[in-house]
Amino acid sequence: MKYFGILSFFLFFTFNLSSQNFKGQITDKANEPLHGGTVYIKEINHGLVCNENGQYQTALPTGSYLVEFKCLGFERIERRVQILPNETTIVNISLEEKPFDLKEVTVSNTEDPAYEIMRKAIAKAPYYANTVKGYIADTYIKVNMELFKISKLLDRMIQKSEGMKASELRNQMFVQETFNEIEYNAPDKYKQTVIAFSSSIPDNFDSKEAISIMNGSLYTSKLGQFISPLNENAFSYYKFRYEGYSEEDGTTINKIKVSPKVKDPILFEGYIYIVDGTWHINLAELSSHDLGDNRTYTITYQKIAEDVYLPVSYFVASNLDFLGISGALNYYASLKYKHVDVNKDAMKTIAEKKNTKRNFEIKTDSLYTTLSDSLAQNRDSSYWKQIRVIPLYEREAISFVRKDSIQQRIDSVREKHKPSRFSFGNLLMGGQTGSDSSKVRVRYDGLLRILPEYNFVDGAWIGQKFTITNKLNEKQKLRISPYLYYSTARERFIGGTNIDLDYAPMKLGSLSLSAGSMSADFNPLGAARLDNMYSSLSKGKNLSYFYQKDFVAVQNSIDLANGLKLNTGFEIAKRRGLSNNTDFVIWGARRNIRPNIYSDDSFDKTSYNVGFEYTPYAYYSIKKGVKRYENYASPTFLIDYEEGFSSWQTNNSKFRKIKAGINQSLALSYFSHINYSAEAGIFIGNNDRIHFADYHHFDAVNTFLTCKNPFDSYLMLNSYEYSTNRHWIDTRINYTSKYILLKRIPFFQGQPFMETLHLKSLYTPDNKFYTEAGYSINLTRLISFGAFTSFNNVKYTKFDVRLSIGIDAFRSIIY
Repeated sequence: MKYFGILSFFLFFTFNLSSQNFKGQITDKANEPLHGGTVYIKEINHGLVCNENGQYQTALPTGSYLVEFKCLGFERIERRVQILPNETTIVNISLEEKPFDLKEVTVSNTEDPAYEIMRKAIAKAPYYANTVKGYIADTYIKVNMELFKISKLLDRMIQKSEGMKASELRNQMFVQETFNEIEYNAPDKYKQTVIAFSSSIPDNFDSKEAISIMNGSLYTSKLGQFISPLNENAFSYYKFRYEGYSEEDGTTINKIKVSPKVKDPILFEGYIYIVDGTWHINLAELSSHDLGDNRTYTITYQKIAEDVYLPVSYFVASNLDFLGISGALNYYASLKYKHVDVNKDAMKTIAEKKNTKRNFEIKTDSLYTTLSDSLAQNRDSSYWKQIRVIPLYEREAISFVRKDSIQQRIDSVREKHKPSRFSFGNLLMGGQTGSDSSKVRVRYDGLLRILPEYNFVDGAWIGQKFTITNKLNEKQKLRISPYLYYSTARERFIGGTNIDLDYAPMKLGSLSLSAGSMSADFNPLGAARLDNMYSSLSKGKNLSYFYQKDFVAVQNSIDLANGLKLNTGFEIAKRRGLSNNTDFVIWGARRNIRPNIYSDDSFDKTSYNVGFEYTPYAYYSIKKGVKRYENYASPTFLIDYEEGFSSWQTNNSKFRKIKAGINQSLALSYFSHINYSAEAGIFIGNNDRIHFADYHHFDAVNTFLTCKNPFDSYLMLNSYEYSTNRHWIDTRINYTSKYILLKRIPFFQGQPFMETLHLKSLYTPDNKFYTEAGYSINLTRLISFGAFTSFNNVKYTKFDVRLSIGIDAFRSIIY
């Protein structure tokens, strides 16, 4: 079997290398292969990339062709090549190094000449981005990858689930190659049809999982996630330096060094080559760096038609070294343009785009589609020898020979390996029965949430919450969430059920019915229940006050039009005060425990609310018949009316409250955004019958460690201090950027955290003005650490630091 494998390899390798009728190798003058060198056949708009050995190949019809050979940093060569019937034409090229010349260039004392070149290229970029209405291209894509190192922890985790260590696959080459037809339609729609597919990667990849061509363009604002050096605001993100020029067929090619102003993962560094006069891209060699993933993109452009300059080859070299895992990946793509539909009115197209009527539906699902020919995975060697334009070198060829033996090894291990159905992680963190696609699935919360609450009124809660989801059809879901807990201090059960129905997916119609018996916080926006639990047990200080609430409530939300939402609700609640029933603490002093408020009161409630939210420019997508808002390009306006009425209960709280507000998150650049909100409200009429439970309360907490976040909450204000039954004004502004203070230091640049400046202000007639300002560093919105200061009526009151951990979901474990 061993000898058969070796023989198969030599037969395969020899046959493959003798299959094309035009081939060769590009080397330097020392006869060293030029990895990533390119070949361009002008008559058929066909670009080729050389492999690791500098080799290229393709199949050409009989005829005469003008062929260009080049590699970055070397003299370009053109040759007229004759392809004869039934013969193989071999052209080996040796390129001479060619430094870029700086003579005759006057460097100003005030500005590098690169900036004038880049201004012209940036001004011309929208034109080149719109010179093509569409094209059809044959594309050969090859990717090889190799694992060098894997951490022992991850290796054990994979072995536990799969039975086989990933480290067994170290230092082995794996390859995927495809031959595709790419159909592009402006501005950003691609269709990839996989005609031939081959892979040596284990687990039998399907042709529908073929790696795609790089979509996007350096002529647009962004190439994927990266800011293009030709972005309209490129001078805000990049520095440019002129590094010389070269002459090719009477044209001047300028070499421009691109340097990011900060080390950010969405910025390139490297070189871009701009042709004088036309100001189009001749070649780009750009690198990116993101958490141990270092990539270099080499993109070669050619003139395909008048004023049409398109990529003819891509070469991407990626090296990963992160958290004990290291490996390498090389991506090659060779394009042959069969048809190009030139847009002769590109400038008109640019003007039309500026005046195009807004379409609020974002059709993301259809921008890049992949289809597969039914024979894609069954193409034989005779077919591949006609279309493989980047030769397989030795290690790649071996990977195909040993694919079956590796797959048999993996399948055999999996068959013998029977992982335990018991998962300590599920037991601890919770889990579900049934998959997300199941008609019915049950989610349970796990042991970590069996004791979700402790306070001096209830003591500890011991129990569990379940969620049962029933897919009524592809678009509608019913969720039932029962919960039941035992209160150790009150020696009674606390429980209830939430029922949620998504009934109108295209209008985001959602109906919620809830009923239960529990202890509720007088300020539901105040300290998180987990904050109060931590403070009570560790400091002997209760942040929250509670009352008994037996209730039935219904809420409905539905879009009346795009961006216009109607919210309605109705609630009946029997409410009464409670007293503290325990003083158990772990570390704190019991003398800090405050008595619960309104312990002898009864203050029932019957109320309804009606509200509207309107966002004029609300963009959405539709997936499987379900609408989802993606982003908002305008402020959201809100107005809400709530009334407590009736006298049939005990000491009913009677009130009429109206509030209005505005909020928006506004992008200022790729690095920064600002979000702001303002709300004003008033209680109308007599306020003598408004109980404290129905005052207007604010999102506030005053403790070092909190589950609240600094964006939405006042972090140095006691939960009930500013509660009002009169009127109020509440404003908040957060400016978030990657680079404010700490990340200006080079060491921190590129690290995955943001910085935010906060300014919040609150006015009520009883307490006048309260202002809170601060600075925080944020790992998304989940973890924040910051310094804050507060003012009361413009007078300084306090300075402190806050640590926010965004697990505020615990607050809603019951509701």
